[in-house]
Amino acid sequence: MPPAYVFGRLFFPDIVANLSAMERILQESTLDGTIVRPPQLTDKPFTGKYRIRKTHLPYFGFKISRVDVADYMIKTVEHRSSIHKIVGISNSWEMGPRW
Repeated sequence: MPPAYVFGRLFFPDIVANLSAMERILQESTLDGTIVRPPQLTDKPFTGKYRIRKTHLPYFGFKISRVDVADYMIKTVEHRSSIHKIVGISNSWEMGPRW
């Protein structure tokens, strides 16, 4: 069980329950859709570099820009690669320059 889920259940039980119910409704639906789970959203510029992981957030994925999430969502609709799936998305591994 991911630590963020446990933390959420402890401190925000109503929110986690509502999100779980929403996801269950969407998964049981016949609609073609994808559930995208980003971590903390930022206003940073578009990079086009992000990581995805089915069902959970990528390891050590703490932030991502809103425009990178939007980019992924548009690509998902165009290519239908993640229909009926839950996908975690986060920033890339790239760090700043190494000294």
